[in-house]
Amino acid sequence: MAVAKKSSKKRAPAVAFSPEKLLRELPGAKLVAYEAGALIVREGTKATNCYVIIQGQARILKRTNQGENIPLGLVKRGEFLGEMAMLSGKRRSASAVAFTRVKAIVIEHADFIALLKDRHPFASRLSLQLSTLLATRCHRLLGLIAHRPEVVPLAMKKAPPIDVRDVLNRIYTLWAV
Repeated sequence: MAVAKKSSKKRAPAVAFSPEKLLRELPGAKLVAYEAGALIVREGTKATNCYVIIQGQARILKRTNQGENIPLGLVKRGEFLGEMAMLSGKRRSASAVAFTRVKAIVIEHADFIALLKDRHPFASRLSLQLSTLLATRCHRLLGLIAHRPEVVPLAMKKAPPIDVRDVLNRIYTLWAV
């Protein structure tokens, strides 16, 4: 009989800012709520914002070519949701559904960019938090792909490899606005 091993993987760091501070520093940010089962973001849609979960949990789901939704993980209180697509300008790579009742703060891309352009001290702290989160999630996703390659849609398997230097250049350019 196999014994389940306890995971020693570290979770992505939670947001180091209180909801009040986020709402104060990002004047365009707003509070939203979703009931359990409600769709928060849909895979394939254009991203103009991201969320910080302040209460509840959201399940991240990736659709396979066969139409099956594979759960990738849970986003919990204090964690970002949808930041990758918002920062990259790409379409959302997965859907998020409220697993429990969710309260979240919506951060609009334009507000985040305005903070960066103003070289606001809060923007650099938020940028550091986002870059750490992105690195953690990319590492976790690579592990998932290695164990469950069916998560990657067939069209993506035929795409040319991603140049990591190009991705890093885009991130550095964004934060140097």
